[in-house]
Formats: sequence, structure tokens, C-alpha cells
Amino acid sequence: MNLSSSDAREIFWLARYLTRIQYLCQQFPFKQNAAALSYAHAFCLPAFDAASLNELILNEEQPASFAMQFQQSSVKIHNLADVLSAQAYTELIRFIRNACDNAAYICDVVQDCHDVLEAEPQNIFLFFQLGQKLEELDRQIRLKQSKDMTVAQVEIIVQLLKDLGWLSLAEAWQQLKQQPDSMNFYHFSDHIQHLLSVD
Repeated sequence: MNLSSSDAREIFWLARYLTRIQYLCQQFPFKQNAAALSYAHAFCLPAFDAASLNELILNEEQPASFAMQFQQSSVKIHNLADVLSAQAYTELIRFIRNACDNAAYICDVVQDCHDVLEAEPQNIFLFFQLGQKLEELDRQIRLKQSKDMTVAQVEIIVQLLKDLGWLSLAEAWQQLKQQPDSMNFYHFSDHIQHLLSVD
């Protein structure tokens, strides 16, 4: 199955939202003020200690909350009704309903969604991996975490995309690989967004 740019974009952003939620689930609740401040500053969140960050994450009206991030994921899944296999789509919708009925299930559902998407055809999972690894790299740069493993994984994905005709991505990737900082990341990310917008 050939993916349109718009379908690939939906898969890419679904992966980014799910990966973002998954990492947040691993950190929540924040207990140390220093760690909470580091996270809040890195993502420009209006929190000043662990308690205020935890409160923000649980506030359904906040863009960075579990609820809002999951809502974005839900929208992406619904938009992929004609792209995913019938079985995968049915399972994902069931997971979404469970999480909507009980927000405590969101962290469990995120992993379940990942497992379902991993079993989809290679071209679908390729763009899912691209979103997943870019989200991880973005976070690692922001929080000054180790990036070596993620860079190696993105290298493989870029090569697979090159085989699909994304030849222009190589130069932006080389710049990011040589100097993985925010400026090069945004340049690379913008290049991907452009390619995902071309039908």
C-alpha cells in the first residue's frame, strides 16, 4: 500500500504524541523539584516545582496534559481509518474508548497502541518510527540526555526513507548527526514537515 503524504504525516504525528505521553508516564508524578523544573523549562511549561508541574499535567485544559496529548492522538487515529488494517483500527479505537472512560488507563493504552502499530505493514511502521525517534531526539536535546542510540536509529530510518525517494533529507540529517543541537534539529524537522506536505 502506497501512503499519501497526508497519511504519512498523520502517522508521524501520532507517533510523536504517543511517545511524548509514554515518556511523561515514566516520569509522573514528579517528586524532585529540580527534575520538574528542568522538564518545565525544557518544554516551556508554566510550572515552578514538582507539585505545580504535576497539577498542570493533570489539568485537562492544559495543552501539555495527559488528556490533551491523548486527545490529539485520538484525532490522528480516527484520521487513519482508511489507512490502518481493519483489525488494527478496531483495536486502537477500543483502547481510546477505555482511556476516555478512565484516564488512569492512558499510560497502559499508549503501549498497547504502539504494539498494534508495530504489527502494521513496514511503510506504516516506518513513519511511526520516524515520529517516535524524532520525538525522543527532541526530548534528549532539550533535557541534555544521551542521544547516541537515537541518532544511530534515525540513521537507519533516514536510509530507508532515502530508498523511498527522500534524497533531499540526507544533507539536513548529516548536519544534525554531526552536531545534534536544537538549531540543527529544527532544520531537520522542518525539512521532514516539508516532505510530508508534498503530495
